[in-house]
Parts: sequence; C-alpha cells; structure tokens
Amino acid sequence: MRFDDMQAVTISMEMERRGADFYRRAARVSKTAAVASLLDLLAREEDTHLEEFARLAERVRRGPARAYDEELSAYLTAVAADIVFPGGVVELAGEGGLRDPAAVLQYAIRSEKDSILFYTELSSRAADDSARETFREILAAERGHLARLLALLEGLREG
Repeated sequence: MRFDDMQAVTISMEMERRGADFYRRAARVSKTAAVASLLDLLAREEDTHLEEFARLAERVRRGPARAYDEELSAYLTAVAADIVFPGGVVELAGEGGLRDPAAVLQYAIRSEKDSILFYTELSSRAADDSARETFREILAAERGHLARLLALLEGLREG
C-alpha cells in the first residue's frame, strides 16, 4: 500500500480511535474498580487526541498530496499495525493489566513510545511544511501523553 501525508494523518486518527476502543473494552473486563477507572481515563485521553488530530488534519487536507515511495509506505503500514495494542486485551490480561494499574500504565507507555517513533518518521518524511508541522504537533501531543503516563506510574510506585 502506498500512501500520502493525508492518509498518514488518517492512520494517526485511526490509531487514536482504536486505542480508545481498546481501553474501553479492557475496562469492561477489568478485575478491579481502580483499573477500570484508569482504563476509562486512558480512553478519554485517546478521544481527546483524536479530536486534536482531526483538527490538525484540516491543515494537511489543504496541502499537496505526494505519495510516499513504496519502501516508506510498507514500513509505515507495518509500524502502524503494530502500534495499536497488537496483542489486544488478551495480552494485557496476560501481563496482569486487568487487575494491576501499574501493568496498564506500562502497557500504555510501550504503545506511546511506539507511536512517538511512528510520528517522528512521519514528521521527517512529510511532503510539505504544513504536513510536517502537523506531524510535529501530533508528536508533541504524544510526548506529553507519555510524560503523563510516566508520572502516573511514578505516583503509583511512590504511593
């Protein structure tokens, strides 16, 4: 599959949508109220990112559409497929994430780190300045989310 900047932004939005859905599904089957509450919070944060990314997508829609080369398209497609919790709720459960808030946060942190790598690549390969700036803003949002998750995890360890 070959895609352009607008398709990359669309993939970014889909990743956020899938992340929110994942957290909601996990919350429904979680074993403790604290974990369910944390998962609901993470779902709402993904919803907020989706709204931000949709707003940013308008900037890319107005710019030129230049298809990425085949190698980059294949790479980005593979990376995007692996970012949004490829093991799903079953993997999270296997890591204790349905009853341990720290396991949930560690799982979310891994996903955010993968997202940051993805958006770093997109920002460096964007076809035009508006797309590049959009991916940089998305990247900044993901870095901020990662910092928040790390702070939450640290708070659990101290508390």
